[in-house]
Amino acid sequence: MSLLLQRPRALSLAGSILLLGAALSAAPLLGNDQELPSAEEIVARYIEALGGEEAIRAHTSRTVKGAVEIPAMGMSGQTTAYFIAPDKMIVRTEMPGMGESVQAYNGEIAWIEDPMQGSQILEGEMLAQMRRQARFYADLERAELFPQQTTAGETEWNGQTAYQLDVVDVDGNETSQYFAKETGLLIGAEGTQANAMGPMEMAITIGDYQEFGGVLTATSTSTNLVSMAMEFIATVESVTYGDVDPAVFEPSDAIKALLPE
Repeated sequence: MSLLLQRPRALSLAGSILLLGAALSAAPLLGNDQELPSAEEIVARYIEALGGEEAIRAHTSRTVKGAVEIPAMGMSGQTTAYFIAPDKMIVRTEMPGMGESVQAYNGEIAWIEDPMQGSQILEGEMLAQMRRQARFYADLERAELFPQQTTAGETEWNGQTAYQLDVVDVDGNETSQYFAKETGLLIGAEGTQANAMGPMEMAITIGDYQEFGGVLTATSTSTNLVSMAMEFIATVESVTYGDVDPAVFEPSDAIKALLPE
């Protein structure tokens, strides 16, 4: 989860939070005399809580539509994200008065188009992050995406008792993820995300799971950029499957112009 970019690219970040989620710092780990579940057990329970591997793999494309809000700036807009397995993603966010921003990975290149900052092809860690976010079956591929996963203990997140899972991704980035003890669902995460200005600390709270196509999806996320004291709120309004035209992943002329000949 993962989840982005600095304030000058707030529109692109607004699109990303449809994929990620919310803000609150975790409480200190609670004392627990009982044996903690292993990382593998926590992840297996999470997959079952979502609907199970069979239900997840039954789909090969999806469209996610929702709303995004930046309260501190008095801004709100609409976001539509398209995904095709195994790793294509494009997120379009429309902010009234500011135009449309785009962030995408088409299986080969990742890019951002921003009405304030222009167009950019991503490289390095930002490319790696976009590639991870685009993984259609990411929940089923956690062992590959996070080669190190450790149960750190039992804690609280957003008022819920949760298991804290400390993970390290393939690029060495460390994140703490929080899975509700009662439901097994992922309810939060905190860590750092690479951006053009350097690493940025963020905390994500995820909730209001609803069933679409036999799979549970979090419909409410709130991302807090800790160092900037800025919150981004995303709400999923609909998720549909099997309706994505591959043509939506074609780069625009502005992006094509940036590609080496």
